[in-house]
Amino acid sequence: MIYSNSIALAIKFYRRQQNVPSLGWVLAVTGISGILETLPILLSLPLIRTLFLSSEHVALGTTKIELRNYVIALILLLLIRLIVGIYSQYINASTRIRLLADFREHSTASERAKMKTVFGKSVQSLNFLLVGWSQLLPGILFTLAGIALFPSFGFIILSILFLWLIPMRFLKKRQDESHEIVSELQASLEENATVTAQWRDARFKAAKLDSFNKNLREFIIVSTLIIGLFVAHASGISFAGNSLLVILMLLRGLQQLFTGYIMTQQVAALKGYLIEFQT
Repeated sequence: MIYSNSIALAIKFYRRQQNVPSLGWVLAVTGISGILETLPILLSLPLIRTLFLSSEHVALGTTKIELRNYVIALILLLLIRLIVGIYSQYINASTRIRLLADFREHSTASERAKMKTVFGKSVQSLNFLLVGWSQLLPGILFTLAGIALFPSFGFIILSILFLWLIPMRFLKKRQDESHEIVSELQASLEENATVTAQWRDARFKAAKLDSFNKNLREFIIVSTLIIGLFVAHASGISFAGNSLLVILMLLRGLQQLFTGYIMTQQVAALKGYLIEFQT
């Protein structure tokens, strides 16, 4: 499949480079950063509820925490998120800068002229890969946690999402095919100027499909949530207790999953450059 191949190619490209942090370490840092990006948002909701009720204790399920201690813990979590987020962003950017600098230093003028764009696009794919992973990992964790905490509603959401997979698979296939055509035309563009018009039209088509797919995120996720809430209400499912937090956990998890999916599309769009560099 184009996505798995593209991701495998991007990983292979990274592992072939010298003087870069280990891929495992980079994935760990970016994954943790993605998790910490969402946790403070979710954990602030019980605090807001407590303040509106003028209570002295924050309720997390059946656990009650003193308001002052909860606020201190939340602020500490925010500080940890800030530090990890800064480091994650830096390690991503600095790795790409180091790769581009090493390429300039250790390649001849003719190699730079020939491979500059190919190498630059390959490096760009790493950014999409890491950003995608930083969203995919927490997306999986929060979605599974939401389903585990509210199984009846989670099952409804999953059922609706499975129905969405039918048009999404069709759109994905069209996207894959259009990016494959662009990659093929890109390879012959330098040698045959007559394909420029075909390359331009193929790029336009791929760009339209990319734009359509990227902007489906809120429509699919929010419509799924609305339909799920309506079905649950019609089925008599109770939303008592802390289920609002669980619903928002599901919502956030699905958002991050879809963002990770969009980033895999970006990697797939650069597949031709990854193949060209490694051949």
